[in-house]
Amino acid sequence: MESSTIATTKNGYTALQRNAAVACDFMRTIPQPVVVTIHIDGQPAQVLIDTSSLADFMSIMLAEQLRVKHLPLEKPLTIQLAVQGSRSKVNFRAKVRFQYQGADYDQYFDVINLQHYDLILGTPFLYQHQVLVGLNSQCVILGSKIPVVMKGPQNLDKVRKQLMAEAAPLCSQAGATALPSFQAINHSIPLIDESKIYPWRPSRCPEALRPLWIEKKNTYLWSGRWEMTAA
Repeated sequence: MESSTIATTKNGYTALQRNAAVACDFMRTIPQPVVVTIHIDGQPAQVLIDTSSLADFMSIMLAEQLRVKHLPLEKPLTIQLAVQGSRSKVNFRAKVRFQYQGADYDQYFDVINLQHYDLILGTPFLYQHQVLVGLNSQCVILGSKIPVVMKGPQNLDKVRKQLMAEAAPLCSQAGATALPSFQAINHSIPLIDESKIYPWRPSRCPEALRPLWIEKKNTYLWSGRWEMTAA
């Protein structure tokens, strides 16, 4: 008997989730899961209604029995199970004729190795059909025979503007930032030969880089990094 649980992260889901646990305790009373019969390509199939699965799944055995064509995925999908560290992969999907409570249309299922059930209908099915599920007493009522579009509020532009506003102080130009605070000098570098005279020559900026040098000089003078002196 399976009892579904789910644990979500703060920032959302990193993979498809198929969460289930099997209880083996003779003293524990557990309600029966919601299992219904639907028709796939005209054939009856046993289906688990699972509110903790983030996808709709089909067993490999059912796909082989119905001779369903496997469609390979361009990138395998990771399935995160309820137990930490337990993972699986989805490499194929299948398109079949789905019929249940007046709903009749072509539907895609992710093909994985399931136990006990032919299919699992997860949150995509529940959302698209506005399903009402009850455990006591058991019932499954479709609010819409035609699957609705899964679409939520679009907050991407709002989040983008918020991140740009928070990062604006870090992306300022050199001329728009103040001089960093002075730090105490608590070390010295002793000279090996104090009488040695080091040759030097005045620095000179190449003509090709002079416009950049003038721009940088004016920026540093304006921001206070440099000061004009008579020395």
